[in-house]
Amino acid sequence: MKKVAVLIYPKFCNFEISVALEMLAIAEKKITVFAKNNEPIKSEEGLSVVCDLTIDNLNIDDYDSLILPGNMDLGPIITDKETMDFIKKFDRPDIKIGAISSSPMLLLKNGMLDNKKFLAGVDKEWFIEEGFTYEDMKNMIDVPMLFENPIPDGYVKDGNIITSVAWYFREWAMEFGRMLGLEVFPKSYGLEK
Repeated sequence: MKKVAVLIYPKFCNFEISVALEMLAIAEKKITVFAKNNEPIKSEEGLSVVCDLTIDNLNIDDYDSLILPGNMDLGPIITDKETMDFIKKFDRPDIKIGAISSSPMLLLKNGMLDNKKFLAGVDKEWFIEEGFTYEDMKNMIDVPMLFENPIPDGYVKDGNIITSVAWYFREWAMEFGRMLGLEVFPKSYGLEK
């Protein structure tokens, strides 16, 4: 059975992926936690995590999916060629990708969201300052747009990629599980879908 790759980086948001990880554990779907190196990575909540493998050890054929947690400062990650190259390896139609909060911007920077609609827990204005253009973000629903027009499901799924914002982490996790063909238990997480 293929596994799920989980990429972590400094100040990753643990709570955003906690339901997804629990759901995968219940389904006995194995995960591998990757990071750039073997040093402990501290989440934004202060949790220290040591990865299973570094990004140099990936055999893409062992994985059918990737989870990308959000992060309070994507700048160092977006400019890190090794980490971005690792993410780009998952740019295949047979691999499911779950990106939440700010992490869809990593996919956008890598060209993985071209012509795909997506939701990101950011404000477009922040990323204009980072070198993105409005044309780059034309298919993005950002936080101000979400407040004006809420999305009932709490996520956007376009092809093999599902994106969401932090406050829909349960809905996003459940749909990611469904994308993987897993039996999910939404009542366990306060959802009735």
